[in-house]
Amino acid sequence: MKQLAWFLLLFHLLILIFWVANSLYLFSIWGVFIWITSIVLGFVAYKKMKETDIVKKLIMTSSYFMAFLVVVTIAIFFITNSMP
Repeated sequence: MKQLAWFLLLFHLLILIFWVANSLYLFSIWGVFIWITSIVLGFVAYKKMKETDIVKKLIMTSSYFMAFLVVVTIAIFFITNSMP
């Protein structure tokens, strides 16, 4: 489970880079699907990990931050679309 957690941490970092760069890969249908799937996998990995160490805390923080980015992205989408 630790290997999955480390992979997800690196993947979340890659998503953050794509988000900052406003990449079309991230904001496509498949990109959003993979983004949300990685968030769910992060929470699952957190629940399945038995030991409490820095990786468990990092994966939870990273998953919450990714969920926050989804909310911010949705807010930006609705705000920019409501402008005349």
